[in-house]
Amino acid sequence: MWTVEGLHGAALVTVDGSVAVDVAGGPSTSQTRFPIASLGKQFAAVAALLLAERDALSLDRPVSHWLPDSPARWREITLHHLLTHTSGMSHWQDAPGFDVTDPIAIEQRTPLLTAAEPISRPGVRWCYSSPGYLLVAHIVERAAGQDYASFLAEQVFAPAGMASTTTGRPDDPGAAHGHRAGEPLPGAVLPPLPGTSDVWSTVGDLARWTGALHGGEVLGWESQMVLTGPLAATGEEPAPGGSYTGAHYGYGLYIGTVGGHRAYFHPGDLPGFVSFGAWLPERRAGIVVLADDETVDVHTLLRRLLAAAGLS
Repeated sequence: MWTVEGLHGAALVTVDGSVAVDVAGGPSTSQTRFPIASLGKQFAAVAALLLAERDALSLDRPVSHWLPDSPARWREITLHHLLTHTSGMSHWQDAPGFDVTDPIAIEQRTPLLTAAEPISRPGVRWCYSSPGYLLVAHIVERAAGQDYASFLAEQVFAPAGMASTTTGRPDDPGAAHGHRAGEPLPGAVLPPLPGTSDVWSTVGDLARWTGALHGGEVLGWESQMVLTGPLAATGEEPAPGGSYTGAHYGYGLYIGTVGGHRAYFHPGDLPGFVSFGAWLPERRAGIVVLADDETVDVHTLLRRLLAAAGLS
């Protein structure tokens, strides 16, 4: 089996449908379930696009249609704005009283977001906003007529053959436990936040999902173009020594480069955990990294994985 220095978790690289690198380090194996953090945003985006394909919702409709008690300033915000991080909403820290560690239901969380002041009018600027994706999950629930977790399980995970993927921490003693610099981080797992950090999965399930999603097996052609379109400029510049950069954002995915290759990707992190998933369309290659140590250097690890897979 391959070994990759610096990996405290599991990683899988596929090229043209075949496994090129399959590695695990620390206490983990390729079957270990991890919280995938913000990689889960692509599932919220796919859920919204599936419902749009079925005419159950409109991406350009104001969110007030599904959230009638929302403040007047939200009447300009559309689902498209939420999905592209251009709603004018900021991140968690600007919502008074919103505690990500508080295990309350999604419908109880939503009113707490109304107290946050917008940073701009919708569509004016890009600002990464996990609260926006919490609202996406809530709108999916309203449009689908069922809770978000059930919709993903029935309409996304099952059709994709993702038998090891769940929302919420799996009832599995072998599930990953968070670390910091190699030391266990007790109580690191946060309550699930639908739409933004509620999915647990394995590298195998995510590799299968990535190939199916970008191979056209999940969405129709038009939805696929929206998902991976450079819809919003992030303003992000390549970090010195970085292995990836995302100059644009589509729906739940950055559009940029990984290791110099054009890529659709998303990083993620939670206390004790780091995640990364990418698709390199020209090479038909998928990369999944799930680490159970928040200090893992993903940039260095990605360079080593790309080299091991012959993609450097």
